[in-house]
Amino acid sequence: MLSSEKFTLSKIKILTSAAFAFLSLQQSYALAEIKFNPDFINNTTGQSVDVSRFYGEYKVQPGEYTPDIYLNGKLIGRNRIVVSDVGGRSAVCGSLSLIELSRIKLTTFSEEDIARLKNLSQCIPFSQLVSNSSAELNLSTMRLNLSVPQAHINQQARGYVPPSMWSYGENGLFANYNTNYFEQHNGKQTTQSFYGDFRSGINLGPWLLRHSGALRWNDTNGSHYNVFSTNIQRDIVPLSSRLLLGDANTSGEIFDTFSFRGLQLATADQMLPDSLRGYAPVVRGIAKSNARVTIRQRDKIIHETTVPPGEFSINDLYPTGYGGDLEVTVTESDGTQSSFSVPYASLAQLLRPGQHNYNLVIGQLRNFTIASQPYIAQATYKQGINNLITAYTGITGTEHWSSAVAGSALGTSMGAFALDVTGTRFNYKNETHNGASLRASYSKFLAATGSSVSLATYRFSSSGYLDLYNTVYLQNKLERNDKSWSFNDMNRPKSRVSLTLSQNLSEDWGQLYISGYRENYWNKDKTNTQYQLGYNNHYNSISYGLSVNKNITNSGSETQYLLNFTLPLSSGKHASSVNNYTTFDKNGLSTQLGLSGLAGERDQFNYNATAGRDYNNNYSGNISGSTLLPQTTLNGSYSSGKNYYAFSGGASGSIVGYSDGIVLSPYSNLNTIAIVSAKDAGGASVEGYTGVVLDSRGQAIVPYLNPYRINRVSLNPKGLPYDVELQSTSQQIAPHQGAIVKITYPTQRGRMVLIRASLPDGDTLPFGASVTNESGDDIGVVAQGGQIYVRLAEDKQRLTVHWGAKDIPGCSFDVSLEGSGARSQQSFDRLSRVCQPLSHDTIPQTSTAITAVAGLIGSKNTATLLRD
Repeated sequence: MLSSEKFTLSKIKILTSAAFAFLSLQQSYALAEIKFNPDFINNTTGQSVDVSRFYGEYKVQPGEYTPDIYLNGKLIGRNRIVVSDVGGRSAVCGSLSLIELSRIKLTTFSEEDIARLKNLSQCIPFSQLVSNSSAELNLSTMRLNLSVPQAHINQQARGYVPPSMWSYGENGLFANYNTNYFEQHNGKQTTQSFYGDFRSGINLGPWLLRHSGALRWNDTNGSHYNVFSTNIQRDIVPLSSRLLLGDANTSGEIFDTFSFRGLQLATADQMLPDSLRGYAPVVRGIAKSNARVTIRQRDKIIHETTVPPGEFSINDLYPTGYGGDLEVTVTESDGTQSSFSVPYASLAQLLRPGQHNYNLVIGQLRNFTIASQPYIAQATYKQGINNLITAYTGITGTEHWSSAVAGSALGTSMGAFALDVTGTRFNYKNETHNGASLRASYSKFLAATGSSVSLATYRFSSSGYLDLYNTVYLQNKLERNDKSWSFNDMNRPKSRVSLTLSQNLSEDWGQLYISGYRENYWNKDKTNTQYQLGYNNHYNSISYGLSVNKNITNSGSETQYLLNFTLPLSSGKHASSVNNYTTFDKNGLSTQLGLSGLAGERDQFNYNATAGRDYNNNYSGNISGSTLLPQTTLNGSYSSGKNYYAFSGGASGSIVGYSDGIVLSPYSNLNTIAIVSAKDAGGASVEGYTGVVLDSRGQAIVPYLNPYRINRVSLNPKGLPYDVELQSTSQQIAPHQGAIVKITYPTQRGRMVLIRASLPDGDTLPFGASVTNESGDDIGVVAQGGQIYVRLAEDKQRLTVHWGAKDIPGCSFDVSLEGSGARSQQSFDRLSRVCQPLSHDTIPQTSTAITAVAGLIGSKNTATLLRD
């Protein structure tokens, strides 16, 4: 590839050789035989530089590796692989575990191939197992890229992360806190109060202990601690479920929600990939050739894929709110197209075809203001049968009350419907009540008019129907023989209808919406009606809205009008905005004008100032703000009005303790988190998280990770000390819900030094020569003009430069950095040295030339590629 013609100009030699070396390295995986002509190197020493280590394909040391494995660009897991030398070339060996992880169809392989894979004593290159496939190993990121034709792969949902990659993280404990002190002065009266919300937990492997509560104090009643919940939970991965022992609430999907203390085993939908959560129909069709399938909703492409000839099924569409029919276009290889429509309207009760959902609860009711809390059991189950039907059922019961429900949800071209019937029976002492309740729901998006009926429900209950809450209070009255209160005194709903409707107007005319409900009761001349009518739009950068709220009861009606707008004052990063809220009701007009925004290099400051006037012409003002410190968040406010003033202050954040110590965070309400650890890298920050800065030990908490998903955590080296270098700045993790995972970023500490070295006769060192330290490790190469750029961990070292054959001596020189400059003030040191020749007896044993190659093209993190 390289010409043997010698150029006489030294600079042209150097530039040309560097350019060809770079290009050759980038293309080395594609060319079998590459040789470099040493005549391109400026050999002022009279000895040829040994470049044989760069011949041929770039090779990886044979052995075992455990990289992240990507199939056709998508992460599929992490697995042990073997790299062997096959015919003088490095190859990734195929294995049954790699085939299984890659979801390659077993029909692709012959019985002979399977037998060869089981024979662990021989290496079969992955590319030889499947036609038109390849494997590339990137050592710098420890990533194996597999390329396999789609026809050989069993399809899997988009966004799928295999459970083998989920991490339970570290054993540890944490505490979230959110505290606030408030003091008000109203005339001569002063009131003081304190509120602290605390949520804590302990992680032991897969087991999670969680507790939440609040401390309240005021200067009149003293202090009181209120326990919200305490429970133990863990994932049951084979069942895609979560087990919980202790306090919790039911989901309320089929029955009304309630608080309990006991045992719960329920489907954990979070374990499903996003493309299988919620409801979306399965798109089925037939392709006559290798075809492109394009799926549109509301004229927007939401999915596009390529399918082989024959019947296809696409079951991993992401849910899109309340739906809108899907328009499917199949484009064949010859350009011909066919189209069809798939109805899509969604309700909470709908499941995808083939999916199911269950919830089992056994325990005791909580948070009822009665003396005794009855025991309760509940079981619910939903099954997606096909695109049209989802069936669901459930039972709930206490000692004296039982309830059962059966229903179905339908996804049709006219919209999504749900219909169910609930029957109840109560029997205690001399009272027996039986009843039923019918519930119907509807949802539809009308693409032609841009109308969305988000949710319309109607419910009718017979006079003997008792829900759980009425049952509990009735039983309590009967237990106490309270004659002053009877069954007919309860507010038992008779019928209820609710509606939420939105209408998109033309492009510049905004959106109109209406929502409301009407409810009446048995044995009571009582009707409640409430609705809201609103309009939202924007003009240039101004957003504004108008709404009317009306509440009608037997005692009268009340109407309130609300006008609001928001105006950004500029378009910069820290632009402030002005907002206004004006209300008008029977009492008169009140208005509030505010200014809010962010400040600071990392948006760590938040401020808000408002001035208002109420319907009595009383004026008031308020100023508040918060600052996000590396360890906590501080907030404060001051307000003043007619005859009063008040102020408050508080702190929020979290504390996490684990085997390596205690870490603080300004974020609270943490659940699933990561602790990043980069030794000596204090001052670096985490990308995408305001205020998350590594402390003096190089640790920080990354909040709000998405459980069961791939989370990429990247460090920003800005703020690092000059003598610390991050060997890696980005890693990824897939935690279980509630996990405390630790992510370690390797660092190298040492001073950066630029050395101009020459031989005793004044000649420069040969370009491309290896530079090693006293341990024999390659730490760099000689660049143009005899310049050497290295990072030294010690202030005093002897460096050795070696070129030519191994039996030819090189030279060495000492480096002393003591007193050459304060580390915090200099990015690197500059030195000049004379390299003294070595004898044969002092030739050091050098290590591999990987670092030398990387240095030759200017990056020590250069990707190492291996392709079969």
